[in-house]
Amino acid sequence: MNTHDMYRAVLRDKMAVVGLIIVAVFIFAAIFGGLLAPYDPQEMTRDPSTGSVNALEPPSVAHPFGTTNLGRDVFSQVLLGARTALTIGAIAAVVGISIATVLGLLAGYFGGWADSLITRAVEFSYTIPAEPLAVIILAVLGPSFTTVILAISVLAWRQPTRVVRNQVLTLRNRQFLKASRVSGASHTRILFQHIAPLTLPVALVYFPVEFGSAIIAESVISFLGFGDPASASWGVILRRSFNEGALQTAWWWTFSAGAAITLATAALYFSVRPLEEVVNPRLRARR
Repeated sequence: MNTHDMYRAVLRDKMAVVGLIIVAVFIFAAIFGGLLAPYDPQEMTRDPSTGSVNALEPPSVAHPFGTTNLGRDVFSQVLLGARTALTIGAIAAVVGISIATVLGLLAGYFGGWADSLITRAVEFSYTIPAEPLAVIILAVLGPSFTTVILAISVLAWRQPTRVVRNQVLTLRNRQFLKASRVSGASHTRILFQHIAPLTLPVALVYFPVEFGSAIIAESVISFLGFGDPASASWGVILRRSFNEGALQTAWWWTFSAGAAITLATAALYFSVRPLEEVVNPRLRARR
């Protein structure tokens, strides 16, 4: 699989193109959210004519996503929440994919006890529920931006590790690798100069998947009250709206953050969906 095949697969799929556009919009909002937000997310907006707080105002021109019980603009909070969600999601996905690539390379190339150990570790990790483990880590280390990323990425390597390992197994006996060994190339050089570039596209296919999973995990953690209290988050918005009973009195408060989480994760999934055919030739044969 090469990057040209990946580009062609994505461009042929209309949903993938739409997904990429939506992801680009979220990235734009994450970068420029501070400039685009019409209000300070913590500002208590007031009616200019009466001076009263605009508490629980439904969506309007002035407040596209309505306001909270304290008169804060939900649209501004969602924009700032995009920065938190995408930053944590991207870093956690990079950490998880990096760990998976290294472990998959070692397991597939060396085989033997290294393969058995890593394979057993992957299998054991599937018995551990991700969110409860993340909550335990945050309860012990304390909520912060760094510990949230650590808690989310601690199990993000599981599935990509197996995929990279399988890819390495199909490559390690190729003639060009045998020639490299005969010429005296070290294991490190063979792994990271010859094999790793060929497995990287396969690992990158899982980046959007882990990205979306990390966004959901961060939202769940923040909703439960274990997220970083100093950062804006879609999960925090959901938590505050839930605590105030907004589901019955101000649907827009809960709906806005929930829709952002759903749309972002769905867009990431659709953007990578056509690449499954590139990675797995059996899917192409069925069409």
